[in-house]
Amino acid sequence: MTDPLYSLITIVNKEDVYQAFKAGLEKQTGVDYELIRINNENNEYNSARKAFNDAAKKAKGKYLVFLHPDIRFLNEHALKDVLDQIRSLPKDFGVAGIAGSPQELVDNDRVILTTIIHGGHKEHVGRPITGPTPVQTLDECFFVIARDYWEKQPFPAKEGWHLYAVEQCLLAQKDQRENYVVPAAIWHTSDGKSEDFRYTLQVKQLIKEYRAQTASINTTVKRWPTRGLGAKIFVNTYLAKMYLKYLLKNKRIR
Repeated sequence: MTDPLYSLITIVNKEDVYQAFKAGLEKQTGVDYELIRINNENNEYNSARKAFNDAAKKAKGKYLVFLHPDIRFLNEHALKDVLDQIRSLPKDFGVAGIAGSPQELVDNDRVILTTIIHGGHKEHVGRPITGPTPVQTLDECFFVIARDYWEKQPFPAKEGWHLYAVEQCLLAQKDQRENYVVPAAIWHTSDGKSEDFRYTLQVKQLIKEYRAQTASINTTVKRWPTRGLGAKIFVNTYLAKMYLKYLLKNKRIR
């Protein structure tokens, strides 16, 4: 038996969400894949990076496809269309995905390049693209790394559940590789509002590590300047706001 072309890797926190994802995946046509499920319903992992590294070590595919289980495909060819576009990229591409932010922004504003819809109301977000487009970073909901490149540059050993695709993109740029976003007929059912103060703490860590490489880290959440007093004030103000929201939310729950 030959190895599959693609290894689809997903972290499972809720069984019903995963089963709905799997049902949709089984309707996809023309894709030679294996599905690797990472169980985390009992908090087996404290790091998405470690979970993905562990799964990637078992993967047999030429391409590693990391995706959230709340991804839904809008037609039976959606997955094939995305992966065919990624396979057509230059062989030395870094990371490719379905939603991202470019290196150059307009008026220093956040820019999202994507054709996906998201949330319960299936809203279109960002600016649509018509073909593979270079970006600085990608969203974590769906991204692809060639296995031979992952072997050279696995996910760094860090705790937490945020910004792992963003960091892989920054590492790829450091290796002089281009990252890309491609059009996709995909629905990300999350509303994209899961970030809390822990997200911002990880942003601060990335700023410290990559400020020499780039003047800003442009994500689908926000543009994060990396240098000077203004950058420190900006990220710390955002952190304080997110931490306050976290405290108020937990107070209401109690």
